Amino acid sequence: MITKRQQQILNLIISLYTQTHKAVGSKALMSSINASSATIRNDMKSLETLGFIQKEHTSSGRVPSVTGYKYFVENFLKPGKLDNNDVYQVMKRFDGEFYKLDTLYQQAAQILSDMTGFSTFILNVSLKYQILSKFDIVQLDSHSAMAVMTLDSGLVKTMQFSLPRSMTLDDLTTFKFISDERLVGKRILDIHYSLLTEIPQVAQKYFVVTTDVLQLFDHVFSDLFKENLISAGRQNLLEYSDDVVSLYKILMDDEAIIHEIRDMVSDDEIRSVKFDSSLTENHQISKNITLMTQQFVVPYRGLGTLALMGPVDLDYQKVVSTMDLVAKILTMKLSDYYRYLDGNHYEVI
Repeated sequence: MITKRQQQILNLIISLYTQTHKAVGSKALMSSINASSATIRNDMKSLETLGFIQKEHTSSGRVPSVTGYKYFVENFLKPGKLDNNDVYQVMKRFDGEFYKLDTLYQQAAQILSDMTGFSTFILNVSLKYQILSKFDIVQLDSHSAMAVMTLDSGLVKTMQFSLPRSMTLDDLTTFKFISDERLVGKRILDIHYSLLTEIPQVAQKYFVVTTDVLQLFDHVFSDLFKENLISAGRQNLLEYSDDVVSLYKILMDDEAIIHEIRDMVSDDEIRSVKFDSSLTENHQISKNITLMTQQFVVPYRGLGTLALMGPVDLDYQKVVSTMDLVAKILTMKLSDYYRYLDGNHYEVI
């Protein structure tokens, strides 16, 4: 689509602009491009015609366009070498033992946000791959109890509930028996299907009145179907938009962010970048925000996802390199966490 020299010029303009946020002229490129000023200007004109760069009103220089950033990301972006001090700071902040999965993920999100200055998010292994490995009921008193659901990813979810008047403590024992027999060992999405189809039929065999029992099943397991979005620095992005109110609403909508990230992630690609996010398509900020994702290995469980939301004109090379480093160290810490978990059988709640 463009010549090799035009590729070099585009890459240099993006690199210089992300460092200085000032329009780039042909003279600034001459020391790096083996061509005359006139030739460089002609190539810049061609890039402008293609929509990869654009002229600023206040100078004769050019700045990258959204199309130019997208072309650069899709064709040239790869993790590079970070400054040794940056590597040290990341590793230092991951130092120590983590006994709760959410604590480890929260630390990773905070590190990535602090290192880049943008809004960051983390999702665990997709629910369609997670399995309910253990189900316990802890009786709190004669009228209430707490369900403890342990997933194979290491996540533990709890749900406190009151025992319906129509149910006895013996019925609660039967409730656990059915859960162990019919739900434990299944994937989360299969459990959702079983609650709609299989469990109502099984409940009829054990209970005379099934209404309260089925409502209790729905209540106890409802939290399993909600993904937990870990985040850090959500407010950081507000300074990059004039439409602060709309952006704030987007940043506070966990469900929409989760959906957008899941829609981007593919098993075939370790990272992805989206410029025309549906999160912002109906707002004036749509051309100013980009969403990046990077998958990381959750040992023997699947893939988790790091995500970063920032302005279009961010330093992609540094951000991708930082995300890659955080992802690799996070996988190492997860290996330590699961060794501890497998040896102790329970996550610390």
